[in-house]
Amino acid sequence: MLLGATNTIRQFRARLCVIAALSLFLAGPQLGCNSGSSGVTETEGKTRLTRLLRLYQVYVNKKKKGPASEQELRDLGKQLTPQEREDFLIGDDLENIFISSRDKQPFVIKYNLRLEPGGPTQGVAWEAKGKDGKRYVALSVGYVEEYREEAAQEYMK
Repeated sequence: MLLGATNTIRQFRARLCVIAALSLFLAGPQLGCNSGSSGVTETEGKTRLTRLLRLYQVYVNKKKKGPASEQELRDLGKQLTPQEREDFLIGDDLENIFISSRDKQPFVIKYNLRLEPGGPTQGVAWEAKGKDGKRYVALSVGYVEEYREEAAQEYMK
C-alpha cells in the first residue's frame, strides 16, 4: 500500500513539473512587471487558487473523478497527512484556500470535472468578482492565469 502511494506522489510530482515547465515556456514572454499594483502581489493573489487547483487535481487523481461538492474537497484535504499536503504543494491552510484574497469572496468551483490529459482547457475555479475587471482562473491544464472579464468568461462556461 505504501509503495502505491509513493508511486502516486512521484507520478503527480512528475506531471506537475512537466506542466509547470510547459507553462513557464508558454507564458515566459508575457512575464514582466505589473505597473498597476493593487496592493496584493501576484504571488499572494494566485497562491490560494493554485493550492485549491492542486487539491482538486489530487482528488481527481485519487478518486478517478471530480469532486461533487466543496465538502468533498475539504474532506479530502483533511484526510491528507501534513507530508502529503507538502508533497502536493497544497499547504496546511485548508480554510483560506477556498477564499480569494483579492475580492474576499469564495472561489467559484466547477464540480465533477475529470481533468483528463489532452482534454479541453476549461476553468476549474475562479474568482467570483476579481479586481479591476480581471479574474484569476484556475485552468484544467494545471495553472492559474489572470484574464480580463471577456476572456475569463470563455473558461467559465
